[in-house]
Amino acid sequence: MNIYLFGRTSLSGEAFYKVSNLGRIKINIYSFSRKNKSSIKLDLREPRSFSLIDNEKFKIISFAPIWDLSYFLNYLFNNQKDKLRNLDGVIACSSTSALTKRFESNNFDKNLSENLISSEKKLIEVCEKLKISCQIVRPTMIYGSVNGLEDKNISRILFIMRFFRFILLPSNSGLRQPIHATQLAKVIFYLVKKSYNKNKERSKIINLGGDEIFDYEQMIKHLQCSISKRDPARKCLILKIPNRLFLISIVPVMFFSPKTFAALSRVCANLSGFKKACEITKTNPIKFPYSKN
Repeated sequence: MNIYLFGRTSLSGEAFYKVSNLGRIKINIYSFSRKNKSSIKLDLREPRSFSLIDNEKFKIISFAPIWDLSYFLNYLFNNQKDKLRNLDGVIACSSTSALTKRFESNNFDKNLSENLISSEKKLIEVCEKLKISCQIVRPTMIYGSVNGLEDKNISRILFIMRFFRFILLPSNSGLRQPIHATQLAKVIFYLVKKSYNKNKERSKIINLGGDEIFDYEQMIKHLQCSISKRDPARKCLILKIPNRLFLISIVPVMFFSPKTFAALSRVCANLSGFKKACEITKTNPIKFPYSKN
């Protein structure tokens, strides 16, 4: 089984590389990167430099920005199609931001959502033309650390809690469904194994979350219980105020950073209800926070 791995230097890419090496099936992973010196040099934005490792069939597993992957495959299909002759399928990571930021008022989030959706469509279209399956996984709120790489979600919350004595939350905060990078990696690995057991997987999009759903207060309390008693974040108090008052208090932020204001206001919104990782891998649910790397 040959896998061309894109985005190895990301948190999720590193987690997948680690998980795949622990699997019981033999996999030949060729990682490509424009940064990592131990990987095969490739910039997805410069697809002309891409060359096949051998004449064997391969699958592409990508944790790189989906717009880069979409451009890469579309360019090769239109200009160097012979390089895709042995491509047997694509599994790519996108983001639930395609859904959750679709109706935001600030241009950054709206453009991000549009770019994600457009790239997903183009990727599926080129795979359909090649008559191969394309599975797109949209994870929500990835967290965790693997081999020194950290997330930009839970780690930021802990950073704030370590420097402030209290944290303000709306009385009715929205629901979240965080997923550990290792859980995401196991889902991708499961899809890889499944794709080799069947003749052909149909193209699909999977909106993916962790195995537990809770509001912000519950999430923070779970975090506090999981860290060392000496960690300053453990002593951070949670102060809940009415939702209207919370939204009024963050209005000044909008004048300096509409993007940050939107992120703070989403604390009140439910961003959950996605497919649970355990439902796909058919394993026991994992409690938050998942600590094994």
